[in-house]
Amino acid sequence: MYKKLGFIIASSAFLAACSGTNDYTPKAGATGENMYIAACASCHNGEFSHWQMTPEEANAGYVKKMIAEGTMGMPAFPNIKGEQLEVLTQFVLENNAK
Repeated sequence: MYKKLGFIIASSAFLAACSGTNDYTPKAGATGENMYIAACASCHNGEFSHWQMTPEEANAGYVKKMIAEGTMGMPAFPNIKGEQLEVLTQFVLENNAK
């Protein structure tokens, strides 16, 4: 009973830390990998394979929406936009499930 409760509390804390809005702002000229390491790696355990998207999800529109708006388990990154959003999106698509 207590193990289940501990797991639920720990899971909730993890999801709360990796949801909502993140105010990360990339530096000018940041690479996709730089942005991933600074903004994404802590929740994605530093692994590219964690991104395993379905074929329907593996497109620029979907990735941009996830970065900009987030989901219940992933924060929105409103400060990643324009060219930086393009660079990060390309990095995610190139490294999906590797």
